[in-house]
Amino acid sequence: MSRPDPSIRIRSLALGLALAAGACSHAPPPSAGPEPEAPRAAVEEPPLRRDRRYVVVDVDVNELRFMDGDRVLWRAPVGTGTGFRLRKDSTSWDFVTPSGVMYVQYKELNPTWQIADWYFIENHLPIPPAGSPLRREPGGLGAAAVYLGDEIAIHGTDKPQLLGKRVSHGCIRLSNTNALRLFHDLQVGTPVLIQGRQEVVGEMPDSAAGFTRNRGHGAPPRIWRNPWARTSTAAVLRRLDRDLAAPDTSTAWVLSASELIGRGLRDDSLALRGILARAGQGRTEARNRELGAFLSDVFTRGSFRAAVSLSKIAADARDRAAQAIVDASMGLYHGRLDGPAVPWPTSRVPKWRLGPLGQSGWVALQDAETRYRATHSSAAMTVGAQ
Repeated sequence: MSRPDPSIRIRSLALGLALAAGACSHAPPPSAGPEPEAPRAAVEEPPLRRDRRYVVVDVDVNELRFMDGDRVLWRAPVGTGTGFRLRKDSTSWDFVTPSGVMYVQYKELNPTWQIADWYFIENHLPIPPAGSPLRREPGGLGAAAVYLGDEIAIHGTDKPQLLGKRVSHGCIRLSNTNALRLFHDLQVGTPVLIQGRQEVVGEMPDSAAGFTRNRGHGAPPRIWRNPWARTSTAAVLRRLDRDLAAPDTSTAWVLSASELIGRGLRDDSLALRGILARAGQGRTEARNRELGAFLSDVFTRGSFRAAVSLSKIAADARDRAAQAIVDASMGLYHGRLDGPAVPWPTSRVPKWRLGPLGQSGWVALQDAETRYRATHSSAAMTVGAQ
């Protein structure tokens, strides 16, 4: 059986994005805090490569797949655009999910929904002025959101019973656990291939407003909370050990791992060292590769703290974690390894800045990068030249 072409050039999104403009508004990226990643300057993105990690959203069957080469690491039902059109005077909104290749611009935990005009129009409410508190709903996009630009995001929902259907205003909805999972799996710049096609099916009926939005009108916002938030770090680590050993279909490990990551990036050194030390300890190769993506997320969002914590765990665990971070970071990168903006983990924090406490962690990452170059450089440059 022939393998797919390893490179897909970006298809024009102009038509699809014009149709979906304003479909799923969100707050601008916050200016402080470790959780969201800052939006990147506009640059020419590399082509999507089928031998790396990326996301496929199939709007024909309403399914998201997280890919590692030709392997599906996980799949989940999603909610996509209804296809309805809403009109108000001379303005209209087409609630379709655009197709094409998009790229992660930034990501956020417990995001605030910046409510667009269409919400007030479809609910027959007065439109508040820009900047009004009535336009902000903390937690309105579920547990996490991955923003693709042009007001399109992949985010959580409090109506998981509607997943697998066309129920959104253009955004892509996941269950809260899977939205959190995707948040940790991806980095800024990761390609998202949206395939299939949605057409405008007609004018939006009044009855659709309550069906499509995340919560009932007038209900208080529902801020998502990790079920392990009130559990001690030692207990969450024990739970993660059990979750990593569970059958591969279980997603329980996502919640325990995410809780430890959040604590570790704040000030809990036991949590951070604990999750780093568990690299490669999952039941299956697929789970270990995805855990590596979570550790890559840790390093991206807290490079200094993670490098120092690497230095404080056992040498064998340090080497496993460093290799997992490098493999996942580079697996999400679709450009040439000899290019000017390759996201090598050691480039995120200078060795001299770490001082004596962080040296062994930085060296472990450098050694892992050397091994990665030796294995992948020739193939990557060959593909990049095509």
